[in-house]
Amino acid sequence: MHLNLRTIKSFLLMIFLGLFVACGSDDSGSSTDDDDDDDTTTACETDGEVDQSTDTEIEAMREAMVNFRASLSSTLLDEADNCLDNERFYLWHNTPNTSGTNRDGIIYNDLTDAQLTAFKEMLQLFLSAEGYEKVYEITELAEGWLEDSSNMDAWSPGYYSIDMFGDPETSGSWGFQLDGHHCAINFLVHGDNVSMVPAFMGGEPAEETYNGIDYNIFENEKALAIALYSGMTDTELSSALISTTDRDLRVGAADMSGDPDPYRGTYDYSGFTTGLKYSDMSTDTQANVIALMKEHVYNLTDTFADDWWTDISANLDDTYFAFVYDEAPSTTSQFYYRVYNPYLWAEFNTEDVTGANENTIADYNHVHAITRIPNNPTTDNGGDYGIFAQIINNGGPRTLLEHYALADHHNLSTIKFDYTVEGLIPEHHNHDYSHNHG
Repeated sequence: MHLNLRTIKSFLLMIFLGLFVACGSDDSGSSTDDDDDDDTTTACETDGEVDQSTDTEIEAMREAMVNFRASLSSTLLDEADNCLDNERFYLWHNTPNTSGTNRDGIIYNDLTDAQLTAFKEMLQLFLSAEGYEKVYEITELAEGWLEDSSNMDAWSPGYYSIDMFGDPETSGSWGFQLDGHHCAINFLVHGDNVSMVPAFMGGEPAEETYNGIDYNIFENEKALAIALYSGMTDTELSSALISTTDRDLRVGAADMSGDPDPYRGTYDYSGFTTGLKYSDMSTDTQANVIALMKEHVYNLTDTFADDWWTDISANLDDTYFAFVYDEAPSTTSQFYYRVYNPYLWAEFNTEDVTGANENTIADYNHVHAITRIPNNPTTDNGGDYGIFAQIINNGGPRTLLEHYALADHHNLSTIKFDYTVEGLIPEHHNHDYSHNHG
């Protein structure tokens, strides 16, 4: 959902780092406050924050995050803790986290079983049951299948990373990012508002069996798109079908390590008012499009997805749907669709299979999908990243394009891993830090 701006308050946000001393290498992340003399603090001055919400669901989310943070050693907290205006919010992408070193923050492998369980329990507060099931199938089943089926140290459920922004103990504005190969979601809390955009999800293989568990990550998205196609009239299909063979996501993830989200801030979506317009659809087609849109929106937990849907439904007349396919969409064909609405951008495509897996996975079984809120210049609410985008950009809509284009420390990779040839592992770089796996 989009984040409503509230009364702007400027105050000093203190994030206390190094307050705890790790209990030892066998602890791997628990914390203690035995040594006050070694305490260090990092001050964050961030305009635009609001007071903590009194909403019971948000309070449960806040408590879960506070408890998770408290469980971390000072070393792990230091690696994952960021001010709200940290540019790392934009640094997410869809390349594998090779050896667990191709992301900022902490990775699942850094955590004890109890810490990882606590994090996953917090995730379930933000996601619907269906949304959490997709994340589970992406990060554990599909990624586990890749790890077990390859001799490349590129894929592992343990390589998904966590970054945290703001301090839920002192502020009502905070968030966290789950980032890895086929799952990158930005969870944001701002007063009474909660969102999870941008949200990138994928799967390779998207449908398979792993450890005796059958999974089909995008079964609903495919089924709803096929139903939509099957119910369209010839006239509707003619308007919806884009005359291109390009099935790439138009507003997807950055695809190289170190690259920021290229569609943040003031990215112009006006060119996507093409395809079949909602007002030109039959009643049945409108219902099918709405069902498909809700599949993306209701990955978020229902209360806040309902709020998001209120904004979307108020702008249905400005909704456009588009298809790309060479053959009729089916469960075993490659196709692309997108929905544009001022409050929802939803894209789905079947990728060509990665070179390393071209002999074991069918092309249609490599899927990418992304959900965003387009920049909405007629309001102050923003789109992707909501209030956080304005905070990062010092209160204005201007993007960080010049910074990223000019700063040497962002020029980290020139090889696009997702389309490499079998057996070739490109050289990846990180942000000059290393994980402490002790």
